[in-house]
Amino acid sequence: MIYEIKDYIKNVFCIDARALALFRICIALLLIFDLIVRSFALIAHYTDFGTLPLSFYFNNYLETSWISIHTLNGSPLFESILFIIAGIFAVCLLIGYQTKLATILSWFMLISLHSRNPTILQGGDIMLRVLVFWAMFIPLNLRYSLDAKFCKVKNCGKNILSFGTAGILFQVAFVYFFSALLKTGNEWIPNGTAIYYALQLDQFVTYFGKFLLGFPAIMIGLTYFTYFLELIGPILLFFPFYFKKVRLTATFAFIILLGGMALSLRLGHFPFVGLTAFILFLPSVFWDKLSNKRYLFKTKHAPINFINRDYKERYLKYILNFFAFFFIIYILFWNIQTLGNNAVPDKIEFVAQLLRIDQYWNMFSPFPLKDDGWYVAEGAFDNGVKIDLLREGQVVNYEKPGHVAALYKHERWRKYLMNLWDGGYSHHRSYYLNYLCYNWNKEHDEDIGHVKLIFMLEVTGPDYKIEPIKEVVLEEVDCNT
Repeated sequence: MIYEIKDYIKNVFCIDARALALFRICIALLLIFDLIVRSFALIAHYTDFGTLPLSFYFNNYLETSWISIHTLNGSPLFESILFIIAGIFAVCLLIGYQTKLATILSWFMLISLHSRNPTILQGGDIMLRVLVFWAMFIPLNLRYSLDAKFCKVKNCGKNILSFGTAGILFQVAFVYFFSALLKTGNEWIPNGTAIYYALQLDQFVTYFGKFLLGFPAIMIGLTYFTYFLELIGPILLFFPFYFKKVRLTATFAFIILLGGMALSLRLGHFPFVGLTAFILFLPSVFWDKLSNKRYLFKTKHAPINFINRDYKERYLKYILNFFAFFFIIYILFWNIQTLGNNAVPDKIEFVAQLLRIDQYWNMFSPFPLKDDGWYVAEGAFDNGVKIDLLREGQVVNYEKPGHVAALYKHERWRKYLMNLWDGGYSHHRSYYLNYLCYNWNKEHDEDIGHVKLIFMLEVTGPDYKIEPIKEVVLEEVDCNT
């Protein structure tokens, strides 16, 4: 019985060293890609000349336990330097140079960046930062790294087992399991209309998503598939019987789900972070077959040698395992608390904010949004001419665009503007309009005198019924004051 339990733990919580290496490479690429995308709006989102100047930031987020070196200065030069430094750390992680240190520093720079401007964050950001957090507890440099090439790491065999590997696997499972538990709307179960409502959101939907709207039966099936996979799939990932087949089946089911999301909805990097996470669930048999067929991922495995391990390294391993075990329990209870239970003692809630492992997996929960629409930023010159500042100064037009999602330059602007519709972000609206005024007047000879932010509200009803469009004025400012 004891041996069976040991075998189960070894099978379920081991991660293949090749999977860890590919995971490291993909995480590093995601960090680099994220920095590049954010850099296109560096001034707008991270400096005193943008939508969240430091004076406004400190008035609103001073009570949090967040740490952010990005708040030390609001100049574009300072922020640019921090972006470059974060990029260097990510490149070190990519090539596996001083991997442990590069992981720690990449995690710190990431949580600092996230804490600087929470108004543009989405589920993919939360998932990325918790994955990088857990990556600090596991060896990512055993394969395909400069550390391994120059013998800066000891060969620990093909499979790695620790509380760190268990923690990162549990973390991925928590994302989907608690997301399913938060999907309490009838649109998911029993109606099966959640995917229909999601694909009706013009701010998200792609051309392929619009195509799927023509197949009501398929959308119902996809709704049930999504809900039950998120609910049962995390359990199947740790199912003890027929383990390899069941885990592979569940893993590829999630990969199909995430691929479908990427094709039908503009969700930023969320699907790609999810796909990266499921690399960790691919067992050794998968990598062995892949290496035999395509001569990829072939490595020579030296025998495990614990005798030569020095005491410092051994004690460090014990310390990391202790903290990893603590955070498995802590994050489990944190997620339970998101369901409405006071599971985490108030005295240690600050830990989640300090380390930015605070998480809430409310993707399309309790049901997809039904408030849809598009923005018009009506800028008025002193001579009465009006233009739309969101459409590169074209004459203002309130008609619905052919493809609403294409109006946003990238995911960060989409998330920001969708948040502005939320009443909880109403105090941000004037800062956004002041940014539009400043940006236009700085780059053009004729100054804008007045800007009005209008949301053209389009509420989605059942059975393809769309309510009449309403023009909602959210905010207006005088650019001359």
